[in-house]
Amino acid sequence: MSEKTSMDEAIAVVERCFAALLKQDVDELCENYTEDYVLELPYFKPGESMVVEGRESVRAYLGNYLGVQQMNLQLTGTHWIPEEQLLIAEYFCDGRFLDTGEPYANRYVGYWYLRDGQVRRLREYYNPQAPRASAIG
Repeated sequence: MSEKTSMDEAIAVVERCFAALLKQDVDELCENYTEDYVLELPYFKPGESMVVEGRESVRAYLGNYLGVQQMNLQLTGTHWIPEEQLLIAEYFCDGRFLDTGEPYANRYVGYWYLRDGQVRRLREYYNPQAPRASAIG
């Protein structure tokens, strides 16, 4: 039987993910994911979605992605649905592209599903038309 995660614990997991992204540490990031983790990006590119299944597949994808962009993500709002172990989070990003130093900024809404204190699924919505956002992947 799964342990129930509290809202504070869920926020802490998300913030650990954000910290690992800022450090560009894919291994630390993936420590927060279940083995069967699913990453869903419905707005991956204009008119195109993407789903990556399994922690190791996500690790490979993010390993390439982290070499392109440095991101500083900050929570701006949260809503906890304990019955679903779901944290709906709003956040923004400011960062830069590593190849040019060009700035990057975007806003996100993420549906963070948890199990036993780890993220089992993330469905993340963002503006794919923000500068170079759709070039990543």
